[in-house]
Amino acid sequence: MKIINKFLLISHIVFLASTFCSASNSVKDGLLWKISGNGLNAPSYLFGTGHGISMVSVTSVLDRIPHFYDAFSSVHQLIVERDLIDNNNYNKLELDMDSTYANYLNKEDKAYLDHILMKYIKISSDKLKLKPVYIIDMIKTKKSVEMYRDMLFKEFKPNGDVDEITLLELNHTSEVPMDFQLILKGKSANYLIIGLDDLIGFNLEKSASDGQPMSKQIEEMIRILKTNTLDSIIQNRLVLNKPLRDAYLKQDLDELEQCLAKSNLENNIPPELIDMIGIDRNKKWMEHIPKLISEQASLIAVGAAHLPGKDGLINLLKLQGFTVEPVN
Repeated sequence: MKIINKFLLISHIVFLASTFCSASNSVKDGLLWKISGNGLNAPSYLFGTGHGISMVSVTSVLDRIPHFYDAFSSVHQLIVERDLIDNNNYNKLELDMDSTYANYLNKEDKAYLDHILMKYIKISSDKLKLKPVYIIDMIKTKKSVEMYRDMLFKEFKPNGDVDEITLLELNHTSEVPMDFQLILKGKSANYLIIGLDDLIGFNLEKSASDGQPMSKQIEEMIRILKTNTLDSIIQNRLVLNKPLRDAYLKQDLDELEQCLAKSNLENNIPPELIDMIGIDRNKKWMEHIPKLISEQASLIAVGAAHLPGKDGLINLLKLQGFTVEPVN
């Protein structure tokens, strides 16, 4: 599987928050859960973020969740999938310091890449050190918001009638992912930010690259951009994700899980890839979470589909003796 295509597939699963939990033990009691008991001095909280609606601003979602701000202000650290603002993580996204895209591209392809970068990221390739998979991801995010707004505008009927969810999303569309916005809130509150993937050594880019030479990665990036492959992927995903967005905004984990399972089948997502992104990470995270929440009251903010099912965090926490109950 070509490097960028594999990255887009993996990021598609992450965008959907993936589905990897069985239908048994399903829950539909909201996105915010209280963790107590088992010797904890103070409760911690588990919150399902909206990878599947990452273009909706965090405030527009959090305002709909009872007692979220009370829970947020009661803790002292934020546990996320990955600290997206940490400089050490950012450095892993860069090309080797002695390389630029001019070393890999002919004049025509460099000019084309610069045109795309200036349009969507406002920077030229000679000043950008990010690896191809992350350039594609940034462009994908920008184009997704652009295409998403167009799609929402088309949903308006001639008489101006529009459902509440569509209006909410149209008014609060943001190209900044929800997880990133939560990390900013945590840093503003001087919380310690802990990345679970950093603790377990999970790296999305490494999982996608399979050791492919940088020249091949750049070649694939140019091909995807020139052939409008990215536009097709985004358009298809936006249409398929409408039920997921609705389920998430209704805070119904049961419905969300069913929608995700259907989406994975329709997109022919390999089961082993789902396991890698979902079940395996959950179990490895649980090697660290109990200790973290015993040391400090925490808000654990991870993709919503990491919560339900027998291999979801809600059940895994219960199996370790914690009391986990919805905050309604």
